[in-house]
This record gives sequence, structure tokens and C-alpha cells, in this order.
Amino acid sequence: MLDLGDYKLRPGMIELMAGIALSRVEGVSGVAMRGEGMDEGKRRKNLAKGIKAEAGEGALTLEVEVHMDYGRDFHQVGREVQGAVKEAVESMTGWRVEAVDVNVTGVNAV
Repeated sequence: MLDLGDYKLRPGMIELMAGIALSRVEGVSGVAMRGEGMDEGKRRKNLAKGIKAEAGEGALTLEVEVHMDYGRDFHQVGREVQGAVKEAVESMTGWRVEAVDVNVTGVNAV
């Protein structure tokens, strides 16, 4: 039988996955996720800014810092962030996400 080897993710990959997922949630407008005129390497780094992933006992915990659009239901947007990040990370890694903690660190006028 063929030994398929190890499965590893480089540091920052979980944060990058989470950043891409959260950048697609309507009502989230920050954490340096969107940028025009940036080169691809810088853009990838910014997608993971404000996101911290920690591995625990068989599961991941993520903490994300976001800016939200003024006038939005922050509670609802926060729940959408949690769902999007959890689904993206679990589906791409096969690892269980135990929690996604959302910290609103800014409000942007639209």
C-alpha cells in the first residue's frame, strides 16, 4: 500500500482562509481585506491581518477583528462572519472549528 505522507499547512494559511471567507460577508468592511493597487503577496498578507487561529484539543479556535458598516445589525453580521469562517476552514482543512470569536474594532461610514 502507498504511504501518502503527511498533511501540513504552513503558518498563516488558516488565517488566510478565514480572511478570504470573511471578506465575502456583506456588512464587513475592514481588517485590511480589500485593497486596490496592491501586489498579490501584499494582498495575501492583508487578508490574514486581524485574524488569529489556535489549535486546541482536536479543534481550532479563531479570533477575528473586523470593521463593520455603520447602520448594519452588528449581531447578525457577526453571526454571518462566524458561519462563513467556520464553514470555509472546516471544508478546506477537514479540521473542526470549535469557535470563531468576533471582535468589532471599527465602524465605517458607508
